[in-house]
Amino acid sequence: MAQGRGESPESPGSPGWYPDPWSATGQGERYFDGKLWGSSERPRARHSAPGEMARAERVPYDEGAGAGRSRRPWRPAVALLVLFAMVWGYQTFQGRGSSARSAPVAQPAATHSTLSRLTERPPPSLEESPQPLGRPAPAPRGTGGFKFVRMQRGKANTPVAFDPCRPIHYVVNRTGAPRDGLSLIEQAVKRIHAATGLRFIDDGTTTELPRTDRAAYQPKRYDKNRWAPVLIAWRDEHNYPTLGGNVAGIGGAQAISVDAAGFVNVSGQLVLDRDQLSTGAAPERKLVRAVILHELGHVVGLDHTRDRSQLMFSEAQFDVRDYGDGDLRGLHILGSQACFPQV
Repeated sequence: MAQGRGESPESPGSPGWYPDPWSATGQGERYFDGKLWGSSERPRARHSAPGEMARAERVPYDEGAGAGRSRRPWRPAVALLVLFAMVWGYQTFQGRGSSARSAPVAQPAATHSTLSRLTERPPPSLEESPQPLGRPAPAPRGTGGFKFVRMQRGKANTPVAFDPCRPIHYVVNRTGAPRDGLSLIEQAVKRIHAATGLRFIDDGTTTELPRTDRAAYQPKRYDKNRWAPVLIAWRDEHNYPTLGGNVAGIGGAQAISVDAAGFVNVSGQLVLDRDQLSTGAAPERKLVRAVILHELGHVVGLDHTRDRSQLMFSEAQFDVRDYGDGDLRGLHILGSQACFPQV
């Protein structure tokens, strides 16, 4: 199994760009995602020209730059610098300091006890079925790696997932979206539905803006009888700083505690960098779809894997545009978890 670099003994305590511990010149930086070091070094000199240089490094497409912006041509080497974002969401258990094992920014502390004491929540779902609404695709054979974002407490082989007996509603904020944005999202949703069996329902558009502390229940904005739908939005690093650097997207779920039954995902959020993902010819649009698939993988419960042959590897791979065998096995498991009629 192909793996990325492991952590150095001096690994930082939080995600971000740091002096590269393996730099040949001592003048490079490497991205640390909170758990693993990335595989691509870049010159630290970018700080001396934070405008055009930083912008050129982080944009993977060469068309439609817009007035007053200079973008470098698309190159595979640049593609490898485009980091898929780490999981966004609440911390749900075991007293961890952040919600996920790897994230590009410190997340609001929402501990197990905090989530267990939610006082405002919808009634038990009227959409709950006595059995799963779909069946995940057969898990393929192979040696590809996969990893889950969260595991049920005391159950090393049981990931936290969405309830397969009810649909997952989602909405899209189209502000800043590319012309093919809705089509790419629809394609990606159909793909992850086939892999997991989880049923998704498009609730249309919304004016809601993404937030790192987004509420999982919003009765004044959405149906008071349901958890807030998964939000998909297009932003940029200026109005959503978590997209800074080479981050092309951020995805993750919000989970709640169901007493002794464990934890279940009830909502989520997916934010896409419109600067990086809004332009390009047909081949590049397939890469944009791959970014959306990657972030949807986070939303349903997949973490990053060290296996470069998988779509859930932490950095964009120019020749990986769909889920690999490991990704699909993980998605099969996530779509086969228990139902939670009491939520």
